[in-house]
Amino acid sequence: MAQDPQALATKADIKMLMDALAKMYQEIEGWDVKMDEKIKSSEDRQHQNFMILFEDLRHDMIGTHKDKIQDHEDRIVKLERKTGLATAA
Repeated sequence: MAQDPQALATKADIKMLMDALAKMYQEIEGWDVKMDEKIKSSEDRQHQNFMILFEDLRHDMIGTHKDKIQDHEDRIVKLERKTGLATAA
């Protein structure tokens, strides 16, 4: 490009500018693809972590429920023995 800021741009100057813009556009497109991949990877990891957490909570709740049922069974047996009633099972 010419040093004079008032000089007219030549076709070569415009082509050089367009080439530079095209290169920048391609770099930005590359960043966009990389960011999409990173976001997808992060989503997959978060989903996996959520599923693990959910499975742990589910397992804990099932165990708690079984403990409560056993506690009720024990209480029923004690009450039946104390009152002299026969067990149904």
